[in-house]
Amino acid sequence: MPAAADPVLSYFAPWPADRTQPEVRLERFPKGVYDVLKGQIGPLANLRSSTGCGIWFATDSPWVDLHVERLRHHQLIPIGMALEVEHHDGWRTTDSADLREREGTCVIRLATGLAPGQVRTCAWWLPVISTCAIAGLHVAPGSTLAPATPPEPRWLALGDSLTQGFSVQSPTATWVHRLSRRWDLPAWNLGIGGALIEPLAFDWALDRKPWDLVTIALGSNHGWRESTVLTAADQAAALAEHALAGGHGKVVWILPPWKPMEDGKGPPEFMGIPLDQATGARIARVRDALRDRLAQFAPHLDVVEDLLPHDHRYYPDGLHPFALGFAKYAEALAGRIRPYG
Repeated sequence: MPAAADPVLSYFAPWPADRTQPEVRLERFPKGVYDVLKGQIGPLANLRSSTGCGIWFATDSPWVDLHVERLRHHQLIPIGMALEVEHHDGWRTTDSADLREREGTCVIRLATGLAPGQVRTCAWWLPVISTCAIAGLHVAPGSTLAPATPPEPRWLALGDSLTQGFSVQSPTATWVHRLSRRWDLPAWNLGIGGALIEPLAFDWALDRKPWDLVTIALGSNHGWRESTVLTAADQAAALAEHALAGGHGKVVWILPPWKPMEDGKGPPEFMGIPLDQATGARIARVRDALRDRLAQFAPHLDVVEDLLPHDHRYYPDGLHPFALGFAKYAEALAGRIRPYG
């Protein structure tokens, strides 16, 4: 079994993988970001999770086993992994079962649908919320296992839990992954559940290179407290100014979406945070403040909004949609962003 450090395995992740250890974690952020966001609503796990990170290889094995260590779950929602296999007509996906009942050291087997001699590029995507370390990868005896080069990322997706993909079991069901495949635009998903608009958490990524597309979907978490409502517009202006100075192809700000609490619907709280109409009113104020403040950057900054259904049944926890909601989010955004839509 090739160990995680074996060069036959390639990693798609924003931060370079440390191959000096027997296990590999796919990290999205430098350590300094942990200090920047210390004390904010989002738990450390939302920074440590490998959302949008994957393992690339080529094989003709009918199945692949991924050996993981320290699998740990940080939310009660169903969570899984996914294996994509590239065929001449596109990518075919196999999703894992819900991994919530498994923790620590375990092996996850996923089918490829391949036959001997039918070597194809594969991408194994890690969970969007849970965390784990990669110990190795195993294929059927006699099967080929060869390197495959991950694509160069061209889209930088900055955001909170909606960008990260909270509430979907499959990593391929996030709106970022859906549009990445639709547009053939490999993406770094830097969604952080619970994050405020914090330029210092994202400036390193904006400065990494000119991106074909930068999307910023932040602001909802400023609505939890009156004090943070007042800082949202200034923080947004600072982040937008930084993004527009980077020579990127297109920069888009996605305003905070409608929440069921704004109409007095949905559950009464989320992780101890009241989801009442007062909170909904604050989120609406943040949305209005961002819309007004970001207008100064037109036409260089595209501002889009209202991408999710105004139907509380789509939001099981009152904040995050089912996978179907993310599908509708992706479809709506595709119709707003040109030339990608």
